This record gives sequence, structure tokens and C-alpha cells, in this order.
Amino acid sequence: MNLEKTSHQWSPPIWILSLGAGLAPFAVTLVAPAIPSMAIDLNADSNITQLTLTTLLLSIAFGQLIAGPLSDRLGRKPLFLGGAVVYCAAGFGAALSHTIEVIIFFRVIQGFGAAAAVAMSRSIVVDFYGRDQAAGVMSTIIAMMAIIPVFGTALGGVLTDFVGWQGSFWMLAMTGLILTYFVNAGIQETHSPEHVFTFKDALAGYAKLLSTAKFLSSALTTAFQTAVFFAMMGFIGYSFERMEISAKEFGVWMATTSVGYILGNLANKRLLKHYRIDLITSVGAAASLASLIIMEIWHINSPSSPIGLAVPMIFVGLSNGVIIANSIIVASSAIPRLRGSATGLVGAMQMGAGGVSGTIAIWLGADQNTSVGIITLIVISFFSLISAWWSTRLQRI
Repeated sequence: MNLEKTSHQWSPPIWILSLGAGLAPFAVTLVAPAIPSMAIDLNADSNITQLTLTTLLLSIAFGQLIAGPLSDRLGRKPLFLGGAVVYCAAGFGAALSHTIEVIIFFRVIQGFGAAAAVAMSRSIVVDFYGRDQAAGVMSTIIAMMAIIPVFGTALGGVLTDFVGWQGSFWMLAMTGLILTYFVNAGIQETHSPEHVFTFKDALAGYAKLLSTAKFLSSALTTAFQTAVFFAMMGFIGYSFERMEISAKEFGVWMATTSVGYILGNLANKRLLKHYRIDLITSVGAAASLASLIIMEIWHINSPSSPIGLAVPMIFVGLSNGVIIANSIIVASSAIPRLRGSATGLVGAMQMGAGGVSGTIAIWLGADQNTSVGIITLIVISFFSLISAWWSTRLQRI
């Protein structure tokens, strides 16, 4: 039920929703440049240090499974506010930690906070706007949100060089604190539950969604495409380190992906006025795959060139910009009465795929061999293209 739209007195502040949606990628991109330094300082194996990203992503995935249906019962604002508070507290905890195990624990907690904020940002959009308008609004939010990791990668590198790896966690804590204030002051409730929602209902809703092809095809598209980004974040730092690129320079190079992501979302908003949402998504998936193939060819011929990684990364980001927002909205709108559960489930699939893919890439040896990592990305991107094609077929039926 849309409470606020009928009153015509309030609309969701897009920048607050963008900040909430950006907590998850910010927690990844800000910390990614610090991982090699963290491993050395804490005398931790690279596979263990990678868990600071993997466990975060998995807790974001699991957390959204809880946050989605819980918000159908309690409302969007309490979950949004609680998520910001938890995110902030976990950031302080990680910054004050002295062992990799304790940091991993706080990253799990931080993931639950991010999960609530991300799921509520999306649910508020779907509550307030219709499907077609929501896709455009979501692109605007993602374009604004993508500014966060643009600065996140660069800032993470600077903080690591000048403050140490702890600086990234202090910054995450402050971000959560700022969001807590503005959610409390600027967000109103957009959902009034029609009945008391139980977790038995949630499980039934998830089963219904997963058996609905229109939901599953779009959810898989955005999950695989998100996995491309997070798998790349998991190993690319080691690739730049082998090129003797500093953490600060690495942050700047990685920002190219987010620049492409911003441009892709801005382009998507315009493209939606002229082309079908499924066609845009399929073309984006094909472009992502082509960009990664070019990246591998370029790397084989110039293995010491950071440009050979950075330029294709721009186009991968551009492709993500025209895929992810569209797929999220199509999946979340598949069954209108399950919007909260759908946004939670698709978010869980995104983060779960991201966490697993990053771990698999490292396990395969991507931290030692860049080509192994790129080939892993190519395989994931291929599955994204297949899912996008499936979604297109379903929407034409």
C-alpha cells in the first residue's frame, strides 16, 4: 500500500536512498585497496583476508532475505534506520580490531546492516513508483550511488597509504552515522502491511518467486552481472600490485569501473524512453561479455599495462549500468504483492553470487594469475547473457 504518494505531501529523497543503496559497494570498494596491507600487517593468508569481502557479501545476501519480509511486517523506515545504526557500529568495531578473525566477525555484522539499508532503498522505490517509472528512478539512484565507490576506491587507497588499513573502517563507521541521522530526519513510511507477516509466509513467498520464471530470469541476470564486479574486486588488487602499482594508484584505476557504471545508468534512463527494457538489458549483457574478452586479449599482449585492465573495466561498468537497475525492477515487479520479499531475494542473490564468485576466483588462483581471474569473469558474464536472453523471451510471450 502506497501511503505517501496518495497524500502528495512527500516524496522519497533520492540522495538518501542512493546513500543507503551505496552502503554495500562502499563497504567493498573502500576496503579492497587495503586487503594486501591488511594481510601483511596482521600476518594473514590472502585466502583468509579475502574473507573480509566474502563474509560481508554473504551476510548482505542472507540479511536481505530477512529484511525484505520483515519490512513487509514492520514497515520500511524501522529497518532502514536499524540497518544504518548496525553498519556504523560494526565499522567502529572493525577499526579497533587487532586480529583478522575479529575483523571478519564485524564484517558479518556490517553486512547485516548494509542488507537492511539496501533492501529498504529498493523497496521504497518500488512502493512509491510504478514499474516503468521505477526503472528510471532506480537508474538515477544507482548513478548517484555509483559516485560512492568512485571515491571509495581512490579514498581507500589514500587512507591505506597514509593512515593504514584501519582508516577504511573508520570511514565506513562515519558513513553509517551520517545515514542514521538523515534516515531518521528525511524518510517517511511507504508501506502499510495488510496482514501480520510471518516467516512462514516469507518462505512461501520465496518459493513462489523462485518458481516464477519472470522473476528468476531477471534475478539471475542481475546476480551474475553483480558477480562479475565483485569477483573482479576480489583479485584485481593483486594484479595491480604485481605491476608495482601503489594502493593509492590502484584506487584511481579502479574508479574507472564506477565512472562507466555512472555513465551506463545515465544512458539507461534515456534509453528507456525509446527502447524496451528487455532489449536494453540483453545488449548490455552482450557488451559486458565482449569487454571482458577484449580485456583478456589486451592483457595477454601487454601483461604489465594497467591501461589494458582499466579501459575494458570502463565498458564493463557501462554495461552494468544498463543491466542491473532494469533487472532489479523487472524481478521486483514480477509479483506485486511480494515486492518486499522480491527486493530482498534478488538482493540476496546478487550479494551471494558476488561473495561466492570472489572466493572461487581466488581459489582458482586469480590472486597469482590475472588471466585466471579474467577468464572466470568471462564465464560468469556468459551466464548473465543467457539469463538476459531468457528474460527477453519471457517478456515477449
